[in-house]
Amino acid sequence: MNNPRLVGTTGKPIIIYKVGDEVTIEKLNEKEILQYALENNIIDLSYVQEKIEMAKRNTILKKYGSCIWYSEKEQTWYCHIPDETKKSGRKKVKRKKKEDIEEIVYQFYKGQEQEQKAENRKENIKFKDLFDEFIRYKSKEVTACTIKRMMADWHKFYVGTEFIEKPLTQITKIDVDNFLNNALDEYKLKPKAFYNMCGLLKQTLQYAIDAEYIDKNPYRTKINKKKFAEHGKKPAESEVYQSDEKNKIIQEMERRLKNNPKNTAPLAVILDFELGTRKGEILAISESDIEDGWIHIHRQVVEKFDISDIDNIKSTGFEVVNYTKSSDGDRWLPLSAKAIETINRVQDINRQYNECYEDFLFVRNGQIMSPDVVDAQLIRGCKYIGIKVKTMHKIRKTYGSMLLHNGVNISAVKDMLGHADESTTMKHYIYNTMTDKETKEAVLNALSGTPNSKVTKSDQNIISFQKSKRAKTLETSRLSAL
Repeated sequence: MNNPRLVGTTGKPIIIYKVGDEVTIEKLNEKEILQYALENNIIDLSYVQEKIEMAKRNTILKKYGSCIWYSEKEQTWYCHIPDETKKSGRKKVKRKKKEDIEEIVYQFYKGQEQEQKAENRKENIKFKDLFDEFIRYKSKEVTACTIKRMMADWHKFYVGTEFIEKPLTQITKIDVDNFLNNALDEYKLKPKAFYNMCGLLKQTLQYAIDAEYIDKNPYRTKINKKKFAEHGKKPAESEVYQSDEKNKIIQEMERRLKNNPKNTAPLAVILDFELGTRKGEILAISESDIEDGWIHIHRQVVEKFDISDIDNIKSTGFEVVNYTKSSDGDRWLPLSAKAIETINRVQDINRQYNECYEDFLFVRNGQIMSPDVVDAQLIRGCKYIGIKVKTMHKIRKTYGSMLLHNGVNISAVKDMLGHADESTTMKHYIYNTMTDKETKEAVLNALSGTPNSKVTKSDQNIISFQKSKRAKTLETSRLSAL
């Protein structure tokens, strides 16, 4: 026996299979047998479905078949079908063949049972089942990465609560109030995390309205906002690279590159201090994006996920997509002398070690470089030089802070970062990048009326915004604000 065989017995069914000289017998329950048979093509799925349909047909005809009769005189088959439009509340249907009249009865009452089943589901569906239906619908219109984030919030804040076991039609505004306030108490959430968590509830209940499960939406956020965790702006030393740290991390990236000359990941870190892009954006830069001292940011590297099993989402690698996080992320950035030098070094290394993938700058082993590779360089680098580990996103904040503190208009800083509005830039991206000593010197100089060179000369050495043949294409970045 080369292949397993399904064997019927008078007792419990078993599977018998042989490997070499060994014969193994395994007992299975009915569910396991059906699953095994389907997976090993022992049972034809279409045949099983046909048998199920036939059994359903026989059940319905047995239940409603009394409405069928035969006229010997007319040699015709008749049936009565309920019809509310008729005065009698039913209509007479006739067919020459019995199987045809049975088909009419079967289809009618099958439809009625399905409608009743759907109605019962609407009446009794629990919130957790509604969410399962919603998230599968949502997975068709948003990225797999978004679904992954939504499921993470679902498992963290919703699973295990009494709220999701409640029938949808019984959920009141008070139930929503209690659920949200309990979550706020238990998790000590900051406003952003709280409203992200609320988003799942809001979208799911809106889906219930759209799918006509309910007529009125019980969603609201009636909470005690004093319960929010402290959400003041974080200290600068944890959010940006201060001037001495920036210099040290750049030196460390140079050291790491010297130890492994073919790995351009350290240069991605160095370049990001000059561009302030998102991590996925810098890894998606290609040589064709560079023109006349400008670089076009309009792609990103994103992680791919297999969401076929919503409760067990798995990463399947990375890919380049032709869009940024938002429409405002499509922008042109001016290149500093340091940025141009770094890009040239990356190109030289790629040529020297024959590394290429289309015309992307950051590649490894013939593929686009993954964000994990760059993260590893930065994390190890921070630890090696003895500073707090700061991510690529902190470099982005450092870039924005440096632009503003060196005289670039806030509207232009917003455009360089690819933000939709200035409030996001000011609230989350602008910090003091000077050391305590430099800050003290700047304050004392300001009080004495002495100019401070630290805030009048840009560390970035940004190329002036001169007109170029690409000027007409720069409208999306609104550089006129500079």
